[in-house]
Amino acid sequence: MMGQRGVDKMGMMTSLRRLSKKRPVLGILFVVVLSIGLIGSYAIFAAPKTPMVTQEAQADAAQQAEALQKAAQEQISQLETEISNLQKELQAKPNDVAILLQLGDNQYNLGTLYLFANGDQAKANESFKAAVASYQQVLKLNPQEKGINLRLAGAALYAGDTGLAEENFQAAIKADPGDNNARMTYGMYLASIKGDFQGAIDQWQEILKHNPDKDLADQVQEMIKQAEAAKQQASQAGNSQPQAEGEQGNGK
Repeated sequence: MMGQRGVDKMGMMTSLRRLSKKRPVLGILFVVVLSIGLIGSYAIFAAPKTPMVTQEAQADAAQQAEALQKAAQEQISQLETEISNLQKELQAKPNDVAILLQLGDNQYNLGTLYLFANGDQAKANESFKAAVASYQQVLKLNPQEKGINLRLAGAALYAGDTGLAEENFQAAIKADPGDNNARMTYGMYLASIKGDFQGAIDQWQEILKHNPDKDLADQVQEMIKQAEAAKQQASQAGNSQPQAEGEQGNGK
């Protein structure tokens, strides 16, 4: 029988898989080549619509998927080679922050490819845990390294350590309250993983206070709108539950 931690982790991975299928915001999360961070689409709360497609379009889509899969496998091979080379470099320079940071980034990106391109959760988890270790070493050597907390938060979340992820999301925002990426991703985490819609709304409203450009402002406003709707639905579901139980107890 699977332990509760395993159940929670699988549930989280399912949520992350759903996020990966949506259009990325600010270029942070993409299905095949992912940058560091965790940002999903502004439409994460909306059910995707299935468009009508012709047979020709289906054939084109199949060809594109095949090409994408081939490219993913090539990149996996390239990343594995680069990681091996960086690990050899670290043997001579164990405290080189630049090497450690590049190693962590490659391990993180390899994990995302294992997960989303190959569907191999075991290898993905191994890579994400390795990325966490690399980023933690960077943080130890240089706590002021730009973006390190957000990198560590993303890797920790994929590795299943939500506590470490949240700690570093908060640290990233504390280090730079005007970092829209940190607030965007932390809001996504709060809404999608924790179900804390109000917490997500609070983070996204802070972005609007920093005078973002129109495209980002529009996206954030839509995210807030959908989070408000999700919050209301959750509240209504919670209010109806005791009533339903009471009716059952009264034999109604």
